[in-house]
Amino acid sequence: MQLQVSLTTDEIARRSIVDPVVHKQCSDESMKRVMELCVRCVSEDPSERPSVEDALWNLQFAAQVQNSWGGDSIDTTRESTASPAQ
Repeated sequence: MQLQVSLTTDEIARRSIVDPVVHKQCSDESMKRVMELCVRCVSEDPSERPSVEDALWNLQFAAQVQNSWGGDSIDTTRESTASPAQ
């Protein structure tokens, strides 16, 4: 799977498989987190797939990373009601 291979290489490899509109506005850390989640979601082994709560936590974390990056066009004045614990 190309997505899984891109995760083990570098930022350039990851960005090469993402829509150009997305990769220009997305931090590498946020994009990597979402890609890792995608790989886990399509795992052939059901026990490797994340729960809905785990998927939501990872998406919220990726959004927080993105918002703190400062290169996004998302409205950062709205605050999330739930923050992931580490």
